[in-house]
Amino acid sequence: MIAYRQAGILLPVLACVLASAQSTSLQRGVISFQRGDYEAALQELKAASRDRPTDASLHNFIGITETKLGRIDDANLEYKTASHLDSALAGPDKNLGFNYLNTGKYELAEASLKAALALDQADPFVHYYLAILYLSASQGPKAIPHIAAAQDALGSDATNGMMAVKACLQAGHSDEALHLIHSLESGSFLSFAQEYEAANLVSDHGLYVEAVPLFKRLVQRQPNSWENKYNLAIAFLKAKQPEDARLLLIELATERAGNANILGMLGSTYDLEGKPVFALKAYQDAVAADPNNPNRYLDCTRVMVDLNQFDEASTLLQRGLAVVPDPFPLTIRLGAIEMMQGHFEKARVSFKEAVREHPDVALGYVALAQTYMKEGNNTTAIGVLLDGRSRVAKDFALEYVLGLISFETGQQEQALEALKNSEELGPDVVEPHYQLGMLYMQQHKWSDAKGEFESVLRLNPHHAASFYQLSRTYERMGNADKAKQMAAEASLLTRTQREEAIKTEQLRLGIPFNHDQP
Repeated sequence: MIAYRQAGILLPVLACVLASAQSTSLQRGVISFQRGDYEAALQELKAASRDRPTDASLHNFIGITETKLGRIDDANLEYKTASHLDSALAGPDKNLGFNYLNTGKYELAEASLKAALALDQADPFVHYYLAILYLSASQGPKAIPHIAAAQDALGSDATNGMMAVKACLQAGHSDEALHLIHSLESGSFLSFAQEYEAANLVSDHGLYVEAVPLFKRLVQRQPNSWENKYNLAIAFLKAKQPEDARLLLIELATERAGNANILGMLGSTYDLEGKPVFALKAYQDAVAADPNNPNRYLDCTRVMVDLNQFDEASTLLQRGLAVVPDPFPLTIRLGAIEMMQGHFEKARVSFKEAVREHPDVALGYVALAQTYMKEGNNTTAIGVLLDGRSRVAKDFALEYVLGLISFETGQQEQALEALKNSEELGPDVVEPHYQLGMLYMQQHKWSDAKGEFESVLRLNPHHAASFYQLSRTYERMGNADKAKQMAAEASLLTRTQREEAIKTEQLRLGIPFNHDQP
């Protein structure tokens, strides 16, 4: 059972009762309640109620006392009596809602709490209970408006506060989530595990910069934990703060020599800073520390390729193939490097080996087909892809490449089927839509072509080629005005993109950019 805060509902009740406390029984009841002697308080309050049977506040107070004693059914009767006696009094409905909530009777709790809210929209505890109710019932979106109104109460309640943080992040209300986390941290309400969970939740929702101070706080709480420093370094990297990550990782690499994860992460910081030579050294150290991990070889050879060290990369991969548990990724990388060097027959040997190792993975077939495509042997490439299609689950890359080659070789029906498959598998990818548009144009299906090019522009409003093809499509459909409009958009985008490319290159070379330059 989740514990709910009931503090805060008693002070106004006590003030109301004390203000009208004229009988000795009532005075003694209040004093006993304040001392925590609820049994004695209940006897005195019931005696006072016999003299004042229509006092709604008194019945409400009796209900609170019985709630304290765990006599929930009796308490609920008192709250209902109080509400009947004074329908404008919000407290009984709120307290009744609390009891229903605490016993898991969510529908009854919701009705009572909504009644209380109608009487007092500003009561933070009604919002607090409603927030908890919806969170407990896995109805996060309904909880959101109440979370915002109950920030103070939730900000001192670690268990329910963390539930509220999750709901806010899932609903895209990051400001409320971060404010709640700050409140919980400021009051030291979060355990270390909860604070770690909060930091990861914020990071997992893409709030990388905001996650950094949360991971810093974890380091402050446990300064001798290298894992906390490592997690902070990852947070720095995700937040695009590689220098801070690098300094921390260099310190960790000294403290924990030979830790492959630290060395690999250090390589990533150098990568992000554009220092490939330093990155390569870190990745090489990671390979030495963790020679059975294929990812170490992939990181290392990627940088080697960037540095045109093809032979060194191939040698390292051959060494790795002898020790890694699953050679498939290294076999694919070796074939790719051989392709880059124009050694298509050697690449085929590697890719065929990859297919043999994992005949159920589409990547091997796609890579093998590309070796034939590079040599203009599209017929064999199509055969490889069709063979792969019969052996693996539907795959975006396989279907797209098959559609592309089939289109190029004039096999329109096969191209149409494959491109539609790739579009279905990757609806947010531009290329299948564009190629389908081109295919429909070739078939004179102008309306279908228009729909595909418009899909491209919904995904990428700056796709100049689609504007150009749309202008041609509208022209064939007899809409000259739209054709001119699309052509103008294509021309403007093409010029803008060309200028941006020139500007980027000139800035790289330190040359001032001239807007009037042709």
